[in-house]
Amino acid sequence: MTSPPMTNREYAYFAVTGQGASASVTERLGCQPSHEWSEGDARPRGGLYQNMRWRLDSGLPDTANLEQHIEQLLLLLPSRADKIRLLAPDYKASIVAVGYYPASGHGLHLEHQWVQAAAHLGLSLDFDFYFTSDNGHDG
Repeated sequence: MTSPPMTNREYAYFAVTGQGASASVTERLGCQPSHEWSEGDARPRGGLYQNMRWRLDSGLPDTANLEQHIEQLLLLLPSRADKIRLLAPDYKASIVAVGYYPASGHGLHLEHQWVQAAAHLGLSLDFDFYFTSDNGHDG
């Protein structure tokens, strides 16, 4: 008996990375992160983080498609556009898009307006796609 194929899981978040304390980014952006850690904080699996990461999730469930997550972030972020652009050169700001898909493959299309919005904010785009076997185990 075979297990049912794994369903897609997709999410995206706005990330700020660099050196130092995540509290500095919270102060500069004027909002609380969904997740964060500072340089030197203990990692859950041992060791210390070598850099800081400040993360703001899209707020959508991981059953929404990746394009919706990215669009949601690009609707939220312009209200802080000046603050986001001022993070450089101290920090790197990006939208990180993550997807878990069956081994048969996946595609992604971003409308021009969303690519332009990310560029206007000075954001890089990072796509992390993971492909899983049809029986629900990592391939």
